[in-house]
Amino acid sequence: MRNEREPTRDELLAMAYVDGELSAEGRAELESRLGQSPELRREVSELKELELLARAAAPKEPMDHEWAALAKDPVQRAALGLGWTLLIVGFLGLSALGLWQLFRSDAPLALKLLVPALLLGGALLLGATLRARLRTLPLDPYRKVQR
Repeated sequence: MRNEREPTRDELLAMAYVDGELSAEGRAELESRLGQSPELRREVSELKELELLARAAAPKEPMDHEWAALAKDPVQRAALGLGWTLLIVGFLGLSALGLWQLFRSDAPLALKLLVPALLLGGALLLGATLRARLRTLPLDPYRKVQR
């Protein structure tokens, strides 16, 4: 005697949604229903959690072992640290030198204002993006998941 029941249509749709197997139309329909059905939201949430647990339980790929070894390698870590430091120092130095040369030149006033605005805008966007990432990092459900 079989005591397992067949999955409902909503359960099958939720599984297909989590697995990325729905068409764009099916995905849009399910997403609109998610806003109205707490049961469906719970089902999708539980399936996503199961997917993350299954992925975390999977054996490591050989490439994952190599990445882990590289992350611990002092030469690799030193090279990355030095590379980022030199890149940042070079960018800031070239920006400062370029701005200094620009303001000393006979360039039009508009150019003298627009170039610093461009650099400042880029720096602000980068800073805001990094700040947002650092603030949301503790809430990231994937931070503890390893391949």
